[in-house]
Amino acid sequence: MKVREKTIRFEIMNEKEQQENIEFLKKRLKSKFDELAEPMKQVEYTQENYNKLFPNNKVSTPIGEVILRRDQYVKLGNKDRKDILGGMHQTLTNPIAIISEDRDGNTAKIYAKSFTNNEVLKENEGLITIVPNIKGKDIAISTHSRRKNNILNKIKKVGDVIYEKPISDSTAGDTVNSDNIQLPNNISQTFPMSRKK
Repeated sequence: MKVREKTIRFEIMNEKEQQENIEFLKKRLKSKFDELAEPMKQVEYTQENYNKLFPNNKVSTPIGEVILRRDQYVKLGNKDRKDILGGMHQTLTNPIAIISEDRDGNTAKIYAKSFTNNEVLKENEGLITIVPNIKGKDIAISTHSRRKNNILNKIKKVGDVIYEKPISDSTAGDTVNSDNIQLPNNISQTFPMSRKK
């Protein structure tokens, strides 16, 4: 009986420790969403600009190539998300976190980023891009705004965070702030538009 009691006590302590680690991780990421937020690049919503940002419907991310599903350009227009085209590119190329999420029995990566200009997003919102693995390929199927707490609540265990942006370039290795990243082919930025509330 004593061995059984010790096992149960260890499991309870282990669960408590895991929960504390998850809460610590969420708190750290929440700070990063505040500290590493940057202006969203405003790119005019045109097929030409989309093709420059995502040549052949592909983009390089910190963890590998992502293919954009062919309907993504049209979906931005149909869903009144034209003003997040630049932000979608920034979210994929320079995310603050990438979180693994179980979605109906399939695994998807959630790329998440925060921005400083609230002309496009509501207060306490960031952008996420949902990237499930379909037939062995990472395919972006949707980009939209989410409250930061909603993004953090996707973390159910420490291992769900598969990428976390370092706080500074001194620890970043080859990770760079997207302020230093030129938009492909010198795409000009437009002025922020007010999002319809």
